[in-house]
Amino acid sequence: MDVSAFWKIIDDARSNATDDEDFLTRIDSRVRMLEPGELLVFQRHFNKIQTESYSWNLWGAAYLMNGGCSDDGFEYFRAWLLAQGRDTFEKALEDPDTLTALEDPEGELEEFMYLARQAYEGKTSEQMPDSVFQGATRPELGEGWDFDDDTEMKKRSQSCSPSTPTANIAEGCASCPQ
Repeated sequence: MDVSAFWKIIDDARSNATDDEDFLTRIDSRVRMLEPGELLVFQRHFNKIQTESYSWNLWGAAYLMNGGCSDDGFEYFRAWLLAQGRDTFEKALEDPDTLTALEDPEGELEEFMYLARQAYEGKTSEQMPDSVFQGATRPELGEGWDFDDDTEMKKRSQSCSPSTPTANIAEGCASCPQ
C-alpha cells in the first residue's frame, strides 16, 4: 500500500460519512478488511503523516477550535484532521485558516489513532510491533508562542481578518471580530 492507497481508504470513508462517528464506523469496517501486513503499512503511513503535521500554526488553530489544546489534545486533533481527508488535511498544513470553511468541526478524534492497531491485534492476537512506530520523528517546532496572547494570534492567523469567516475558529480570540 502506497500513500495514495492510504489516503483513498480515508477519503472513501469520509466521502459518505455524515459525521465523525459515522466516519469511524466506515473506516473501521474498511480497515478491518486489510491483511495484517497491510495494517502495519497503514499504521506507518498514519504515524508519518500525523507526525509531519506537528507545527505551531496548526496547534494554534487546534487551540482556538477546541478552547485549549494540550499535548495529547493536539495528537487527537491531528488524528481528526487526518480523518477529514487528504485535501482538507493538506490545505490545513499549508494554511490552518482553511479550517474555517468546515461546518461544525469537532476537532478531536482519538479513536481513529487506534483502529489499525485494534484490527491487527484482532487478526493476529498480537500487539503491533514497536518497529511500526519508529522512524516518525516530530519536526522541530522552533520558538513557541502564547496562544492566549491576542496580539500574537492576530499576527499569526488570517482568521482574525475581518474578511475571513471566523465563526468556527476565531471565536476564542478576543482581538478577532465577532
